[in-house]
Amino acid sequence: MSVKQIIEEIEQEVIDVNKTTFVHNPTSSVPSITDSGLTYESGTDKKGKKIETCVLFVDIRNSVALTEKHHNQTMGRVYTAFTKAILKLARHHNGHTRNIIGDRVMIVFPSKNCFKNAVHCAISINHASEKLINKHFAVDFKCGIGIHYGELRVIKVGIQRNGSENGENKGLVWVGYPANLASRLTDVANKKMENDYFEVTRHPINPKAIKPLFGGLASMFGNTSNYDPNAPFYLNTTEIVEMSVTEFADSIHHYDDGRLFTGGGKNIKFKKKTKTHTFPPILMTETVFKGYKKEAPKANDVVNNWWIEQEYPIDNIKEKVYGKHLTWKI
Repeated sequence: MSVKQIIEEIEQEVIDVNKTTFVHNPTSSVPSITDSGLTYESGTDKKGKKIETCVLFVDIRNSVALTEKHHNQTMGRVYTAFTKAILKLARHHNGHTRNIIGDRVMIVFPSKNCFKNAVHCAISINHASEKLINKHFAVDFKCGIGIHYGELRVIKVGIQRNGSENGENKGLVWVGYPANLASRLTDVANKKMENDYFEVTRHPINPKAIKPLFGGLASMFGNTSNYDPNAPFYLNTTEIVEMSVTEFADSIHHYDDGRLFTGGGKNIKFKKKTKTHTFPPILMTETVFKGYKKEAPKANDVVNNWWIEQEYPIDNIKEKVYGKHLTWKI
């Protein structure tokens, strides 16, 4: 078959997929590749499933640096031991391993008790990393774990192949925020993050120098401004504010003649600084945290308020995030 023929064949398949209706049936159990409720499209309605549950991702930290530092045989043993541990711990906590991509593993939990199972699985994985892998291998081994909850839509993708390659050409795709955001939390868990900002010292704007909008009509709407047309535009007092790089850049404007001025006050001086923050190895969204407290209200970590709200912002995460470095007392 020529390249032209294969491209034409693929185009027909793209057209076929685009016309296919996708039907997602609800489930509370975790689908597998052999699930009869999942089908390929091939000109008929494509059947998938949807489940509301927790998704956990775990990833090895500094895997590239570890491989460069240690012998390949050593790292092969580390990866093997840790992956086996994850698979066993996932099963112990009623989770199902659904993706192993390099050194990142995805675990999905049945809906029932998913919050408790996911959080306890995370603690167990962190325990294995901290107490077992580092105990038996002379490496600085760390992992990052992220958990989120929500609706996942699952479809089966791939092509039919004969022989030993058949299984390698099939897979499940998990679509939805739980997988995306759990993976995002995993990206930063157990990592040191650096963030540049500007410390700005300035004279603040004088409130009395700001003329109310709409003139005399302002008083009709409850405006009690102490506007003074003779008041200086800036106060003699000083304030120190912290501004992100973007906020600082956006505060700078210029007159028509090219002179620069800044919004919010008259700059006296500014200095670029860097904040650092190290995230704990286990991170979960507030949705998971609330669900966990409801399912395990008497757990020591809940009773003793061990989970800490993370103040450092995480890209794409709009809700609060809680984290901690916890292991089991055995």
